[in-house]
Order: sequence, then C-alpha cells, then structure tokens
Amino acid sequence: MAAAAVSPRNHRRNSADVIETTHFLRSCFLCKCRLVPGRDIYMYRGDSAFCSLECRQQQIIQDERKEKCSLASKREAPLAASQGGSAEGETVAAV
Repeated sequence: MAAAAVSPRNHRRNSADVIETTHFLRSCFLCKCRLVPGRDIYMYRGDSAFCSLECRQQQIIQDERKEKCSLASKREAPLAASQGGSAEGETVAAV
C-alpha cells in the first residue's frame, strides 16, 4: 500500500510548528503601533523595525541629533578644562 501524500492545506499545525515573532518585529520602534504580518516593515540599525518610512526617517534624524550633541560635548570638555584656570604654562608676574 502506498503512503498517502499529505497536502499542506490539510496539515494541521500545532503550537510547536508556529515560529514566535521576534519581539522587535511586533511594534514600531517609534510610534509603538502594531506591525501587521504581510505588510512592509522598514528596518534601521539591525533590530529597530518601523511601520512606515516616515517613522524610520524621524528616528534617523533623532539619532543624528543625539550623535552631533554627543560629539560637540566631547569636543567642548577638553577645551573648557584648558580654559578653566589651569596654572600650567602660564606666566606669573611678581611685584
């Protein structure tokens, strides 16, 4: 007797067959709206998913601003320390 072929349509899935969606693909990283399976998902920096190009672009702009502010503060810190009254290298006149 030949084995009956199993049709994918007749195959009943159990819970072990269902792959759980990765947490970052469940909701938009920016607006937190639910990401719908079968619709486009826009990715940024590997594990940040977005519901639209607009949300993704807003996050990119926010990240760029944070990076610029961080770099600016790192540049200003050594400058402020050198102008903060360090006596090293200054000439003092005695009366």
